[in-house]
Amino acid sequence: MQTDQELFEQIELKNSHALELLYDRYETSLYLLLRRVTTDEARIQRTLAHIFKAVWTEPRRHTSIHGYVLAAIKHVQHPTQPAH
Repeated sequence: MQTDQELFEQIELKNSHALELLYDRYETSLYLLLRRVTTDEARIQRTLAHIFKAVWTEPRRHTSIHGYVLAAIKHVQHPTQPAH
């Protein structure tokens, strides 16, 4: 099993399989976490998509998936602020 760090390194090289593995690893727990923040299903799905798109397009922006999640949750809680 690859570590998150290894997956992020592969994502930086545009290895889509690494992104799929990261998604499979975190999608359910992120969904449940977002469900605690909002009950708006469409918003949850958009936020999940945003998180993994940000991981793909900016894999060095945060040091782990948690940074992307925190930025997304802040945006869900305060939608008038720009997403990070």
